Amino acid sequence: MSAPVRSFSESPAAYDRRLCMHVSDIAKGAERVSRDASVVYAEGIVNGLSLAIGILQRRERITDYLKRWEAQLQLRMEREHGG
Repeated sequence: MSAPVRSFSESPAAYDRRLCMHVSDIAKGAERVSRDASVVYAEGIVNGLSLAIGILQRRERITDYLKRWEAQLQLRMEREHGG
């Protein structure tokens, strides 16, 4: 399973929705996805920078996206550690 890639014509909000759906789909699965961590890390960097560029081009607030994804990370980390 590969992370979604943002096209230049796609708005940051539309890409963010697709990314949220992707994360939700992964979280629903009963089985763990086994992938090389370096690939997952590189995909995260590419996707994060892609989203940041789209946000900056449209003068949106990157802090809003950061706050939303920090909350998602915290929620998923708590689930992972049984919290």
